Amino acid sequence: MKRRDFLRAASVPAAATTASATAGLGAAQETETSGGTATGTATGTGTGNETGTGTGTAGDSGGGGGGPTEEVIVGPGGSLVFEPGTEEPLQIAPGTTVEFVWDSDNHNVVVESQPEGANWEGHEPLENTGFTYSHTFETLGTYEYYCEPHRSAGMVASIEVVENPDAGGGGGGEKELHDLGVPIHAHWVGAATILGILVTVIFTFYILKYGESPHTGTGRN
Repeated sequence: MKRRDFLRAASVPAAATTASATAGLGAAQETETSGGTATGTATGTGTGNETGTGTGTAGDSGGGGGGPTEEVIVGPGGSLVFEPGTEEPLQIAPGTTVEFVWDSDNHNVVVESQPEGANWEGHEPLENTGFTYSHTFETLGTYEYYCEPHRSAGMVASIEVVENPDAGGGGGGEKELHDLGVPIHAHWVGAATILGILVTVIFTFYILKYGESPHTGTGRN
């Protein structure tokens, strides 16, 4: 195939790819615009001469304004463990509320050690399936506890309150970029795609025009 025929054939898919990327960019920009923050103003009139106005932003709904929460299952499925906490310490941030949920009978939560200044008292009365007990951990450090009737069987656990707890408390895995605080803008992704296509076309043209050997493109056998 001669150089002109090759360039003519190569320009068709390149143009189609560019058009497709441009269309995708437009759709992404529309999605980004429609996903913005919605604000609204509500005006109401009372039974008398009272009038009121209010402005709100669509976002988080309700919740009581507390900190994060974690759940620890006490004796899951009749086993003699705290889950999580027995095999690996449960890592949480300061201000996290831990809810202990009894999944079997005859268990309690007895504090063995805790950081200086902490006020965790545990829950020493024995409880049965369905009981729940919560505590909010504020002081940094390690909290060790156990179930008194089953301590000798290994029903011990610990909670670590740290500034930056491990992701997922024992889950690894990759995080999305937006979860790490990296903003992703659709128009920049589209622009980078088009730029990559243009660079590829220009490079191909340069190689075909100036990178030929003396024995190619002459039309001779």
